[in-house]
Amino acid sequence: MQPLSALLVPLFKSCFPMRLTSLILACLVVPATLLAETIPAANFAALPKAASLSLSPDGKHMVALRASGDTYHVVVTNLSTMQSRLLMAADPEKFTYESCRFANNSRVICTTLTYAAIKSDTLATGYYYKDGRTIFTNLLAVDIDGSNVLQLVPQTKVHRSGRDIEWNSPNQSDIINWLPEDKNHILMQIAREDRLHPSVYKLNINDNKMQRVVGFKSYINSWWANNKGKVIAAAGFDGKVLKAYGVNGNKTTEIDIAYLSGTNPPTPLGIAADGKSLWVAANNGANTMGLHRIDLMTGSLIETLYSNTTYDVNNLVLNPRSWQPAFTTYYADTLSYQWFDADLQKAFEDVVQRLPGSPTHVAIVSTDKLQHKIILQAQGNGTLPTKYLFDRQARTLAKLFEDYANVGTIEPVTSVVYAARDGRQIPAYVSLPAAASKGPFATIIFPHGGPFHRDTDAFNYWVQFFHSRGYAVLQPNFRGSSGYGDEFLAAGYQQWGLTTQDDVIDGLDWMIAQGYTDPQRTCIVGASYGGYVANVAAYKTPERFRCAVSFAGVANLDELADRWSLLYMGGSAIERLQKGPQRDANSPIKHIEKITLPMLVVHGDIDRRVMVEQSREFVTALQGAGKQVTYIEQVNGNHHLSLQGHRTEFFEAMDKFLATYLQP
Repeated sequence: MQPLSALLVPLFKSCFPMRLTSLILACLVVPATLLAETIPAANFAALPKAASLSLSPDGKHMVALRASGDTYHVVVTNLSTMQSRLLMAADPEKFTYESCRFANNSRVICTTLTYAAIKSDTLATGYYYKDGRTIFTNLLAVDIDGSNVLQLVPQTKVHRSGRDIEWNSPNQSDIINWLPEDKNHILMQIAREDRLHPSVYKLNINDNKMQRVVGFKSYINSWWANNKGKVIAAAGFDGKVLKAYGVNGNKTTEIDIAYLSGTNPPTPLGIAADGKSLWVAANNGANTMGLHRIDLMTGSLIETLYSNTTYDVNNLVLNPRSWQPAFTTYYADTLSYQWFDADLQKAFEDVVQRLPGSPTHVAIVSTDKLQHKIILQAQGNGTLPTKYLFDRQARTLAKLFEDYANVGTIEPVTSVVYAARDGRQIPAYVSLPAAASKGPFATIIFPHGGPFHRDTDAFNYWVQFFHSRGYAVLQPNFRGSSGYGDEFLAAGYQQWGLTTQDDVIDGLDWMIAQGYTDPQRTCIVGASYGGYVANVAAYKTPERFRCAVSFAGVANLDELADRWSLLYMGGSAIERLQKGPQRDANSPIKHIEKITLPMLVVHGDIDRRVMVEQSREFVTALQGAGKQVTYIEQVNGNHHLSLQGHRTEFFEAMDKFLATYLQP
């Protein structure tokens, strides 16, 4: 595989021929003036202007992924002069950028996604990919003046079956500690000597040299290190049971943390400031996951920092200077904070009061080391996603980027709860088209992916696109959605197509009863697991809908289980699927003859979350049975519509498709 750094120089010359001198980049042209009557679907499909914003430790620079053409490119901004410079350009036919951040004040490290062929003799699971292609993650480093571009993990050879073969781990970007006191190194884990189990390496970000710190072990798949670079914790699975270990050099000692488990095992969140204990999200006997600190020598509970009786915590953010807890977040009706740093809390709450439009969903994206500068993203309550830079010392607030500026009026979403047929209360979000109009409306039922995920009140470009066409939208957080505690989550296990599906249909009934929905003009649209819900609705409840749209949706549960069986710890995921007759009854590909809805099916050909074969085989069966189906397969398309061209292609096709079937 050709090093990524070799691809960059010609791209600099072709896409960005001149030095950038302001935040408004020459290649980032604002779309043409909108049509007065109907906003083009492409406007909603536009990539956000910037992603992965990160401040340097000294707060003097910001790195961001800036949208141009089909994807994002790496740009650094001097915050004193507000002048920007292109650092690295992507080639969407070969690789794209996923994220970037500063390793120190002068060097940036980015994670890339590279499309590459995979040889069956170099990877035991090569047969897993029927088309012989997959996505590799790599690390690229670059100085803030654009020099010294370097791919950080060199290709290596391993000795296997009596011969040397080239070996590149598909995951070459797993940084376990940024070593903030070491300007020249990071610590990463990578499976170089073994296909599944990673070793820990100290990696020089200037010359690409790697020094192994801890060798792989057959029972370890994750390592943790403190900020001094000492590996002190590890975890792995024995069968289906998570086991944790304290680490001292090359010696591991098992520690008992099973008492913390709920439906899921504890999730490590970071090494504590003492360098000897670990923060975890765990149940500790409660229904919801809270924040706890455990001793890495004994596994015993040191303290419970926070627990919410209704909602699971999302994360733990540590102060980058003291490494003490700063805050955690959880989702109630909107993004909510629990603070541990009173000084940062005051600054945050003060600046939120100054944000225009009173956004309800405000997230801290990045801070410098001293937390003098803070990047925020604000949205919700009918506002566009907007990034701001707050300078606490200067008391200034500057707008950096406003995404989706050309999509017209933003309709707010409202948190509601409705009763499922068995009495379970289902949280959801409802949003209606222009407030001046009256229902009932043509309606989109829009179940989320996962299924162990959840919707929030954050801006959703799909939802706003639906509104622009006059459609009401229901986003149900059906049982099995995450964030609401173990009981609600586990209620969705082995319920694919069953009670989780009923919750979605019961939401449609609620929308009709409220007078929001015209029962004769409804379509179901979903992606990933939401696409599966649409596929199931097409044969289980076709009388309730006019059409169905499935992006990257599951259609064959047996095939899904077979794929999962090849993955490390895939057996645990398989247990959350039903088996035997119940699996057959809820696998859309086994019920082609019952499908009467017109369908739009779209899938990317290098999707590694839901394999493209799911849609290929489903569509082939539909076409063979003479069903109404439109199929679009996107070359180099992934699970997340990451390329601008793919988003536009899908939205324009969906626009025409929905208009055909939701007309009065």
